Amino acid sequence: MQDQILELFIYNNKLKFSEIERAIKSRSNKLAYHIKKLIDQGIIEKTNEHYQLTKTSENIIPYITKKQSILPVVLTAITKNNNIFLHKRKKRPFQDKLSLPGGRILVGETPKQATERILKEKFNIQCTFKKINSISIEQVKNKEKLIHSFLLIFCTATTKNNIQYFEPTKNKKNIISSDYNLIMSDLNKEIKIKKIITLS
Repeated sequence: MQDQILELFIYNNKLKFSEIERAIKSRSNKLAYHIKKLIDQGIIEKTNEHYQLTKTSENIIPYITKKQSILPVVLTAITKNNNIFLHKRKKRPFQDKLSLPGGRILVGETPKQATERILKEKFNIQCTFKKINSISIEQVKNKEKLIHSFLLIFCTATTKNNIQYFEPTKNKKNIISSDYNLIMSDLNKEIKIKKIITLS
């Protein structure tokens, strides 16, 4: 029910309790319980007779949806001669496969900031961002349906850390196929991403 309440604030700045109740068609005591939960979490607040999103929770508006969104991730290539740093994934999907180091790009981050943060946080590697190689959409399917969609921002960085490098062609069968394709086709490319700051 909390998701239903939040969905109303996509189209409304302020709502009275009676307006929320009418839209959701729920018993008032049950609705009051969930509204209190959202207030306790600091997501909504009450001003006079109206409820509204708190200033700190306005950033959740684009994420209030039942639809699954494509997940933007940064993948980073650190190379030495013809070899590249890879790690064995512990998580699904692609568990136990060799992978480029990567992770989600967070709200407010540039690819450079995400690359340097992810390498430090996940792998304890101090790196210097070099360039953005390419942007791709990866669709992961099983035999029956599409199960994941990722926006892959493929970047290059350098490091002075002592890390383990792999020769891609010799390890092809153990590397995630999309990562292998990026390594083989986009490693020498470079693109630019425009950063736009908009005032709401």
